[in-house]
Amino acid sequence: MRSYKDIMDAINEKHGTTFSVSQIQYRIMKISEETKGKAHLDAYEFVKLAEEDVKKNDGYFCYMKKSNNEFDKCLYISSTMLTYSDYFLDFLLIDSTYRRNRFNLVLVNILGVNNYGRNIMMGFGLLSSETKENYIWLFSKLKRAWENREPKNIITDEDLSIAQGFLFHSSDFFCFSLFLFFIFS
Repeated sequence: MRSYKDIMDAINEKHGTTFSVSQIQYRIMKISEETKGKAHLDAYEFVKLAEEDVKKNDGYFCYMKKSNNEFDKCLYISSTMLTYSDYFLDFLLIDSTYRRNRFNLVLVNILGVNNYGRNIMMGFGLLSSETKENYIWLFSKLKRAWENREPKNIITDEDLSIAQGFLFHSSDFFCFSLFLFFIFS
């Protein structure tokens, strides 16, 4: 595995420069902004598009900003996803990816299973951090969107903040690691 110094040396040797690691990181960030745009502007563009979609096609969308007006969290459910919640709340899979995107946000996928055994997207959330409070917010908005209907079974990974934020009382809740233990034992 290469260290930052090894990468810095290789870049400087190839391009005949004497950049430090921080200078290289800064240049990469600037090139990324020039080609992809600024991440916080994309977040607000997403908010605008989601609000327009919900206004035009129904569905459900809500978001919150931090006190400094920075994007904090959101929940998006299209009209099709809302329709799915009328029929496919027998089994729900909630999975989060930890800040693996340029926005440095947690993506929470909410999946169901249709009557053909295929995964269907039931909604998704973006969170600034994986905290109990953020998951309480997400699940309360999900309950509101689903008009207090609750899934019968929920499986998630072993993230403690998801379990602590869990608001569905009539559901069976399984952490993924425990679920795998029972399958393979």
